[in-house]
Amino acid sequence: MVDTDIAIDFLRRRDYAQRLLESWAGEGLLAISVLTHLEIYQGMKAGEERATNAFLDNLISVSVDIPIARRAGTMLRELRLKGTTIGVADAVIAATALQFGVPLLTNNVGHYPFPGLMVIRGLEV
Repeated sequence: MVDTDIAIDFLRRRDYAQRLLESWAGEGLLAISVLTHLEIYQGMKAGEERATNAFLDNLISVSVDIPIARRAGTMLRELRLKGTTIGVADAVIAATALQFGVPLLTNNVGHYPFPGLMVIRGLEV
C-alpha cells in the first residue's frame, strides 16, 4: 500500500520514490486507498492532472468498505482513549493496509502508530 507522501514524491520525480515503487512493483501489485486520490487531488497544481491520472490509473485503488471503515473507527477510538489523535485519512489508509495484510510504504511513520501495521519507510531505499 502506497501512502500519499510517497505517491506525491513519485509524481514530483524524486529519485528515492522512483526506485522504491519500481522495487515494490517487482514484489507484486501496488495499491493505494481512494483517500490517497483525494489527498493528491487536493494538492495538485495546474498542469499536473494528466501525469497524475496516468500514475493513479496504474495502481490498484482500494475503496473504503464497511469492514475498513469499522476497523479505522475502532483504531481511532483506541488511540483516542490513550490520548493520541490521528487524522481520519491516515486511519483509513492504515486500516486498508491491515485489512489486506500488506505493508504501508510511507515516510510519515509517526502518522501510523497502529499495532500490527507493517510500516516501511521509503527513504531507507
